[in-house]
Parts: sequence; structure tokens; C-alpha cells
Amino acid sequence: MNTKKTFQSIAFALLSAGFLSSCDNKDDLFKKTEPQEGLAILDCTSYTQWNFFSFAQGEIIGSCDAGNEADSETWRIRTDWDLAFHRQDVKTNSGKSGTGKGGILEYNFKGQAFDFDAVKTAPKDGYQTDIQDSIIYDMSQMMQGKIGYVHTGLAQATQKWAVLTDMQNSKWEYAQKVFVVRTAAGKYAKIYLKDFKSDAGVSGTITMQYVYQADGTDNLDIEQKNK
Repeated sequence: MNTKKTFQSIAFALLSAGFLSSCDNKDDLFKKTEPQEGLAILDCTSYTQWNFFSFAQGEIIGSCDAGNEADSETWRIRTDWDLAFHRQDVKTNSGKSGTGKGGILEYNFKGQAFDFDAVKTAPKDGYQTDIQDSIIYDMSQMMQGKIGYVHTGLAQATQKWAVLTDMQNSKWEYAQKVFVVRTAAGKYAKIYLKDFKSDAGVSGTITMQYVYQADGTDNLDIEQKNK
């Protein structure tokens, strides 16, 4: 197999799909519908950046260069974030990723159909903490058959929530799964990662439906105002 040629073909497909697109009007390219209560629109287009989300704030509260060890360590010891996003990669504030009380699990519907609203109570146990893994960081030499990776903490439960099934046409499949998150403070939220593309069809913009229980109980049966 001609490895260089294979990588060049993949790179061309990624460019065609909009992965590495450069556009003068980037704001329009990655624009999504305005977020509402319980729905977060997250710009995760960069391969070099982790974006840190707080349920209490309902938004991204900051970001860091995934390849910068000092910046990554600063965020690792902070406890004001609950989830972090890099492309379709996800961290929780736990284990190798953070010093918080975080964790995550895939909700078990026990044979029943997927139903976000049916998840009314956070399970008491079964939460996974992050382990050491790696992510794609540098795509600048992809045409030469080189992809740069960086080691980092990573949540395993969410690994395949978004899967690229057709590179040429930038088609993705999304797992119909509800994940229950234990936050950095030990509170609970449920999330549904619904989409990974902007309104313009470019990958890297996550639409996340969520319910956050601020009072510290396991009750996730909360009506959203703008549902």
C-alpha cells in the first residue's frame, strides 16, 4: 500500500468535507441556531484547542492549547468546569483530566427506546473517570502522510458519539445515547450530543441538549422553559 498516497487521498477528502476549510467569513460558516435554555451550541472546530464548559454557567468558560503542557495543567487543577470538548473528543473533570469529582456514564435504557425525557434520576454509581489517551492535534502535514497526536486525559464512554461514515460527502452518524454526567462539584446533569455540524454543514460545531440539576440532588426531571 502506498501510505503517502493514501494519506493524501484522505486529506483531500477532509478538505472537501470542510474539516480544514479556511474561509474569510468564518462566523457565517460555523454559525448555528441561537442557543436556548438546555441547548448549548459549542464551537469545537479547532484541532489544537480544548474548550471548557460549565453547567452552572451554561456556556464555554475558557479554552487552552491542547499541546501546551503548562496551560493544560492549569485547567486540570481548576474545578469550575465540568466538560471539555476538542472536536468530538470529550473530557470530564475527573481522573487524568481534572481534580474535580466528575465522571460520566452511558444511561442504560434496558431495552427500551431512546428517550431523553425518560431519564429522570441520575444513577448512584457506575460513573467512569477519565483515563490517559491521545487526540489528533496537528494536521498541518497531513498531505505528507503525517498527523500529530498529543497525550491527554479523555472520557471513554463518549468515544463514538459521532462517527464519520462518508468522508467524501462529510456524512456523520450520531449515537442516540443519553450520558449522565457527575460534575466537578459532584452534582448531576444529563446530556444528549445531537449534532457535530454547523448550519452550513461544516463539522466541528456540537449541539448538546442538557439538563443540569443545580440543587445537588439526583433529580433530572426538570422542565426546560424553551423546550
